[in-house]
Amino acid sequence: MEQKSYFYQFIEPISKELALVARELENSIFSSPRTMLTHARVFVENILQQVITIEQLPHDPRANLKDQLDMLSDKGYLFKEILDALHLVRQSGNQAAHDSRVFRFSEALLSWEALYKIVKWYVEVYGPVDITVPDYQDPSPIMEKRYDMTELEIRLKSLEELLANSVQKLTTETAHAEAAVSIETPSAIEEEVNPGFTPIRTISFNGKHLEVPYFLRDAFLLPQRFDKSETFLIRLGAEQQARIISELPSNLAGLHKHVKRYSEKNDEILFEELRTFIEEEKVRRQLSHERPGELFFFYKADHIVVTEELSKVLLTASEFFGIPSLLRQLNEDQIECVGQLPKELVILAKYENVGIGTVEKLFEQLKKKANEKTGASEPVEESVQTSNKKWDSLYINVKLGKGNTVIRGESVPALWKEGLNWIEDHHLPLHQFVKEGVVLGATDNGKRFAIALQPVHKDKRPFTQKHTYHSKRTETTYYLETKINPKSGLETLAKLLIRLGVEVKIPLLEGTD
Repeated sequence: MEQKSYFYQFIEPISKELALVARELENSIFSSPRTMLTHARVFVENILQQVITIEQLPHDPRANLKDQLDMLSDKGYLFKEILDALHLVRQSGNQAAHDSRVFRFSEALLSWEALYKIVKWYVEVYGPVDITVPDYQDPSPIMEKRYDMTELEIRLKSLEELLANSVQKLTTETAHAEAAVSIETPSAIEEEVNPGFTPIRTISFNGKHLEVPYFLRDAFLLPQRFDKSETFLIRLGAEQQARIISELPSNLAGLHKHVKRYSEKNDEILFEELRTFIEEEKVRRQLSHERPGELFFFYKADHIVVTEELSKVLLTASEFFGIPSLLRQLNEDQIECVGQLPKELVILAKYENVGIGTVEKLFEQLKKKANEKTGASEPVEESVQTSNKKWDSLYINVKLGKGNTVIRGESVPALWKEGLNWIEDHHLPLHQFVKEGVVLGATDNGKRFAIALQPVHKDKRPFTQKHTYHSKRTETTYYLETKINPKSGLETLAKLLIRLGVEVKIPLLEGTD
């Protein structure tokens, strides 16, 4: 996710932990005023603890926030405006912590304004002289990006623990030069991740660990999503085990003991498939966040955007070939057009005599129709039509970070366009390579381009057969030379992906010359 600025980013040089807590308070103003008010109190309490340490005042671990305020006020460290602001935050926080009434946005905004006075005083008195405090700014409601209150509590408590640790590490010798000691912060908390992505629990097996994000805490473990563990999960479900993620134990070792004729190997396989499941769900969640309101069909690690036109296509033998039994049973259930299909297509494997291969056939045909509806698919070149059957569906396995994806295409143009879409969806620097021109083949020895900004090869000859791709990032049209064989198409796309830092595996080229 692209890192976005927040108002109190300017205090990071003083205390990164304080800045991160302030960021979460800003996020919570319009999503949960109660949460903001409660944790604003903790925020100012940590500021006062740092002041007490810096001024080398006696520290009483039994003292509450009011005690600290009274002590600092009696010793002349707080003037009236700051003292009033601190009391406002303290009193509002106490009410939010104990009162069951509904708290208003206006109350959170009053506390936010009081925080500004407190932070401004703290920075100007105890911060580096080169830090300038910006003018006060009201927060803007970001309605499409809200953390659930429970997730917000998790994030704030994690950051507050880090903040408390940083205060303890603050030494008298460095106090005036540096108001806080920076400590390592878990990336999932330090980064401003989208709502739902905060880790909620850890699942382990034989020393390996999986972080479960908040949005998946009660996710249903659909057995069909687990190729090698489908029957295992069905049997566990019958014993009221492992139906949802929250039913899984923190350590999967011994899970197989709940059912007969299974072993520890099944626990290991399920753990690895669970890793894939979580990564696929993260991609789906991110996709839904980036494209709110759109309908998607998902099949394993792949997806299709369902346009209105595609949704109206009838589920008939004239539109979809090779899956008559599935079509008949769908129609019997009054599912008569594409828009009525479930977004998780593997569910369709529940029908009689319908296996995962049948569902994959439907998905590939849906993808082809989706490309046709958007003008992304054109006649398949002769080299594909006459090639060996194993080239009927071209695909490349790619890995970026922890995510594994399969890029598929019914033809070289379709494969390339899916690949370019994937590259741009992952914000990789594609344009510079296209600007220079990507030479056809596994090396750069040739004179023909596979993709360029103009449909002209290195030897000044025009593209023999060209397709176009409109970049979503640069609004530029890229030209594809599609009069190429599938092998060259795969090799060239793989070369481009590798140069963009992506791990690539091409099963179709293994063992070929």
